[in-house]
Amino acid sequence: MHRGVLALVLVACHSPASPRPQLPLVTTGESSQWIRTGHYDEAVALCHDFARVYPSVTCDEIGKTGEDRPIVALRIARHHAQRVPVIYVQAGIHAGEIEGKDAGLWFLRDLLDGKVAPGALDAVDVVFVPVVNPDGHERFGPNNRPNQRGPEEMGFRTNAARLNINRDFVKADTPEAQALLRVIAARDPVLLVDLHTTDGAKFEHDISFNTAPVAARPGDQLAETAHALSDALIERMTALGHLPLGFYPTFISEDDPLSGFAIGEAPPRFSQTYMALRSRLGVLVETHSWRTYKERAQSTYHALQSIFELATREAARWSAVEHAADRADQQLRGNPLPVVFENGPHTTEIAFRGYAFEKVPSDISGGTWTKYAESKPEVWHVKLHDELIPKVSVAVPKAGYIVDGGFAPQIGAVLARHGIAYRLLPDQLRGDVEVFRATKVTYQPPFEGRTRTQLEGAWTRETRTFERGAIFVPLAQPAVRLIVQLLDPAAPDSLAQWGELNVVFERREYMEPYVAEEAARAMIARDPSLRTQLDAAVAADPELAKSPTQRLEWFYRRHLAWDERTNLLPIYKTDRDFARLVP
Repeated sequence: MHRGVLALVLVACHSPASPRPQLPLVTTGESSQWIRTGHYDEAVALCHDFARVYPSVTCDEIGKTGEDRPIVALRIARHHAQRVPVIYVQAGIHAGEIEGKDAGLWFLRDLLDGKVAPGALDAVDVVFVPVVNPDGHERFGPNNRPNQRGPEEMGFRTNAARLNINRDFVKADTPEAQALLRVIAARDPVLLVDLHTTDGAKFEHDISFNTAPVAARPGDQLAETAHALSDALIERMTALGHLPLGFYPTFISEDDPLSGFAIGEAPPRFSQTYMALRSRLGVLVETHSWRTYKERAQSTYHALQSIFELATREAARWSAVEHAADRADQQLRGNPLPVVFENGPHTTEIAFRGYAFEKVPSDISGGTWTKYAESKPEVWHVKLHDELIPKVSVAVPKAGYIVDGGFAPQIGAVLARHGIAYRLLPDQLRGDVEVFRATKVTYQPPFEGRTRTQLEGAWTRETRTFERGAIFVPLAQPAVRLIVQLLDPAAPDSLAQWGELNVVFERREYMEPYVAEEAARAMIARDPSLRTQLDAAVAADPELAKSPTQRLEWFYRRHLAWDERTNLLPIYKTDRDFARLVP
């Protein structure tokens, strides 16, 4: 078997036998009383200093950025003789939202010193990436986050190639996302924690927790475990003096506070949903941008404190639930799987802590201007749309997928980044499979450097001879849901929808009009019913009726010269275990 996962290369700075407690391990955030944040070299230096001070800590270089900066991870492991659950924490993926870096290092210093969450490091190991996006971090300036209070200067949202890394967990274009996926595949964390700062309206709530999965998953208890995690975090953070939310606070109607809110299952391009596809828990932590940097750092610290306090008693159970989900995922084979959800009719009225506001005419925009009065807190009684129902479901094959030869290298490279295994098939192998032929392709505006597509079409059965280099992707392995999301064109972050396969929707051979005229007459001579079929098609389609070009095209598509691979996705479903054919 060709394993689609590369070995994780870690450059570790091993701790000396005797710690050096004279190192302060203090960020610029702390030393400036949360007025400033330091440059990236400070985070790298602190990672190495932690490794010098604490015997259980290493500082690993997990990858390089596009501008050749190291991406470092601080790893805490007290359990060298046994495997324990790992909590993976990342910050600075949007490098202007940077309190996760400063608060995370502050929290881990206290955790290692036994000042907070006692017993947590007996229950879990930790991986912390203080800055996922070093290149964006070093695009330093005072104006990068106009919807945010502090610090004085901060980094930029995207990486050096202007890609949003937190839209890259499936297609994995960026070196930063590829580094994270190597860590996730190697460490298999029981929980991912992604530290952010939200944009949006002004209100009193200072932090939100968005756990995944959200939608129910018949057959396992992972969604129920995520909901319980959210409830426990809300309860603990409230006790610590915060105003937490269990959903992402975006208005249903933009800039309309009274339109209410909705829970949702984000697509897997986002980190927390990506983890749910791997049947692991994810939590997106969003502090509120209109709180001061000091307040946001304190909220983040307490969020980590709450998570690790819970992990002290719950991490082993989380792991058991996840491994049970791995087994249950095998039952998805041959059955329908929802891949897109929407809100159902159920709502709950909630009391949301906002501010008095008014909408006034704007002589600048010509529209209305929402003015918030932060000196006048008020409660908004609004609806929370809290029901999710499947919107799009796909049929999961019983055995797996085949990627045809010409496309196997590029698809295989993406599979490898996710640690998904596949097998090379023998040349000229023939088999009965399901194929997808697009009947309509709609291209979307450019997004994340890609031309996304919406496809219409259907799966049908065909017998095909697979091209040289074709690969078989078995579902008899972990991450069944992730494989389906990558390879089924109906999934919102499938490689097909991300434009990875757009070339198959382009015509690659043509018939000159004079040749088509001759061919059409020859075809009618052989099969006179074609004239009747054409007349019926012309009567039914006004565009065809008035277009000589389209009429000739009608014949060309029925000619033996037509390229039958046009609009054919080179990814096939199979109920046959082709792995048995491979030595």
